[in-house]
Amino acid sequence: MTSALIIVLREVLEAVLIICMLLASSSALGLRFRWLPPALFAGLTGALIYALSLEDISMAFEGFGQEIVNAVILLLIMLLLLAHNFLAMREFKAPKIARLPALSLLVLSATIAMAMVREGSEIYLYVYSYGVVAGDMTSVLAGGAIGTGIGFSLGTFIYYGLRTLSARHCLLFSSIMALVIGAGMSSQAALFLAQADLVPTSEPLWDSSALVAESSLLGELLQAVIGYEASPIATQVVMFAGALLLSLAAMGIGIFSVRNISANPGAIRTHRSNE
Repeated sequence: MTSALIIVLREVLEAVLIICMLLASSSALGLRFRWLPPALFAGLTGALIYALSLEDISMAFEGFGQEIVNAVILLLIMLLLLAHNFLAMREFKAPKIARLPALSLLVLSATIAMAMVREGSEIYLYVYSYGVVAGDMTSVLAGGAIGTGIGFSLGTFIYYGLRTLSARHCLLFSSIMALVIGAGMSSQAALFLAQADLVPTSEPLWDSSALVAESSLLGELLQAVIGYEASPIATQVVMFAGALLLSLAAMGIGIFSVRNISANPGAIRTHRSNE
């Protein structure tokens, strides 16, 4: 039951962190939550299709299909979080002046749907493998229920914590969370690509398992939040750092683009007349 709790908690927490952070951002951007149910439905449907098609996917690309698909999903989520930070910084710099509601809805919905596909499929496969196939459904369901409850509790705490802030500070802290989560996903994608021999592999740069083991509860939680790896290879470190820099650049571009709009009063009047 303990292993089920930890594994399900990790997967739930990864999705819940993204969902709750984006819900807080949605409120700060002045958007209602009407986009959430369709995004969740699309994500759960995609997760089910992915899980049921896993055998065919695994056989693709000379047996590396699962690794490649996982890497693509993680990198897409990272890019969507980068787009979120661009939009958030526009709103942070000039509230209500340079909003892009249609693009914001698309980014928020796609990010949550992709996160649900990844984490939902992982949970489904774990429950099926260890519950149905191995015949240990009681332990899997009990541990999974506890892990899910803890994950949603932490997510609720984070959501209301962000909502207590002003809209601008909520966007700032949400962007910082998105920056770190996106970098962690980029690092995880690097590991999948290395397993598929699509990026260079090397000896681990260090081994911190003596301090925090990946299999421990803390290690699993850190992996969910920042993509923690006790013994990362160079490609993981490079992609983690690259994702951080890209997200920071997107945030800077978002602020700079609003400065250009703010310097053009005609653009502001046009925007307001279109609202």
